[in-house]
Amino acid sequence: MKSYYDYSNVLFECIMVRKHFISDVKYYCYVLSDYLLMSRKAKDPAPKYVLPLQLTNQVGWVVERKDKKIQFKAFTMKYMEKYKDFVGNSNDLQKLKEHLRNKVTFYKIADFYEAQYNLGKGSSAKVIQIKELGNEQSKLAAKAIDKSYLQKSESGMQAFLNEVNILSHLSKQNYCAPFIKLHETYEGDHTFYLILDLMQGRTLADELDILKQRKEMFPMKLVKVIMKQLLQGVKILHDNNIIHRDLKPDNIMFRELDSYETLTIVDFGLSTFTDVTKYQFPKCGTPGYVAPEILNLVDRDSKYDKVCDIFSCGCIFYKLLFGHSLFMGNTFNEVLGQNKKCNYTLDGPEMTSIPFEAQELLKRMLAKNPSERITTHQALESDFFNKPSSPLQSKKLKAFNVPNISSRNIFQPTLDGLLSEAESPFQRIGQKCKNQFDFDVDIQENKCSSIQIRQLPSVKKPTCVRLEDSTIGSFYAKDPLSSFKKLKGTSQKQLNETKEIKVNQFDVDQMQRISLFNRNEDY
Repeated sequence: MKSYYDYSNVLFECIMVRKHFISDVKYYCYVLSDYLLMSRKAKDPAPKYVLPLQLTNQVGWVVERKDKKIQFKAFTMKYMEKYKDFVGNSNDLQKLKEHLRNKVTFYKIADFYEAQYNLGKGSSAKVIQIKELGNEQSKLAAKAIDKSYLQKSESGMQAFLNEVNILSHLSKQNYCAPFIKLHETYEGDHTFYLILDLMQGRTLADELDILKQRKEMFPMKLVKVIMKQLLQGVKILHDNNIIHRDLKPDNIMFRELDSYETLTIVDFGLSTFTDVTKYQFPKCGTPGYVAPEILNLVDRDSKYDKVCDIFSCGCIFYKLLFGHSLFMGNTFNEVLGQNKKCNYTLDGPEMTSIPFEAQELLKRMLAKNPSERITTHQALESDFFNKPSSPLQSKKLKAFNVPNISSRNIFQPTLDGLLSEAESPFQRIGQKCKNQFDFDVDIQENKCSSIQIRQLPSVKKPTCVRLEDSTIGSFYAKDPLSSFKKLKGTSQKQLNETKEIKVNQFDVDQMQRISLFNRNEDY
């Protein structure tokens, strides 16, 4: 009998035992690229248990703590609406878990991790600093996403699964690659948990905001360091046929505090593989950073090139060089309109304040026509990174020189912004909290006692808008349009200064994160 399964590409194999009242049964366990197989005979062409390796399937583990270490006893999988336990060697089970991570979801997160700090909380997710049990030195973050938010639209869950698949794919890259690493995925009754690297540094948006308060700017040397790492990361994405589609200062973090050589790209919620037949939510991004070919897309079944990320990098480059955004405006529509028309000039007197090499690279990154835009490889080979800067560069920190115009970019970082999980969720946020804290009600159901939460120093968090295609609804927010209607005509300044208007900052953040295609007109 010819087997449907290719046993020549077995990734891992071991022997498990299924306990029965009368007699135990030995099973051969095989992990293939797409399946977990359990059979009574070695390499059986018709195995008894077949578990497709996809995130919609769950696997559990029976463990016990011994000498502060975790000992694996068995693993559990759901088969024909029943849970089947398989006992095995602890080392084999641990290796099996490593081979299955991010291919299926695990449950009972409290068996493996302990919550430490509450890093931030938003409308649909919260982020917790966690420690791996049995590893006192470990410092990770768990992003807990409420399932109900994903289930409100047909594409919400698919968007989440897409993000996990991309993060899982990138996590197989060299560990030094500048991306947030996804370690494992857990599922509770109401929540998904993504186990991620802990980012101890600030976002690039935070760094720019701090410099703005000091009326300073990054020296050109640091601009080169930041942009080179960013472009190297985007090159890896593009080499792996991935487009980020939401590159902006809020989605760039630093692993270590005050260490600009540890740049990390985060938030892949709007990312896509380029080899798919059709892009999911094709019109997406953040006003002020979106490539014009995305904003002007007419046929949503058509596909644009990955150089759309280069335009976003160019907008970031511009802000690092001049201290303000490329597209300015008083309202959402003004910024969006400027961005859509690609209404900017790179020939003004401001350009003379930066080296010629920077001018040339900036112009090629911000080319309106994507066919004329530079690639990541070409950008990294440019004179800006490979030759000494022209004598225009000042040795001292430049003062912020924001153009003297009445309009401002409403998506600039604000001092009183609160955490929004659609942006970078790993920045430490001081907030009022309960005396007791645990992962979630899911953890209580798993009989894990709550722990004492410790307060972290307060850090101001800038906000930045994010727009998404209405075909998936608002992935991380409740009906953002309703918040906009509620606050329409009320300026940020009025909200800050007028006590009579009873609107909290969360509503302001919601107003600033309106889905582009949930508006009355398609601007």
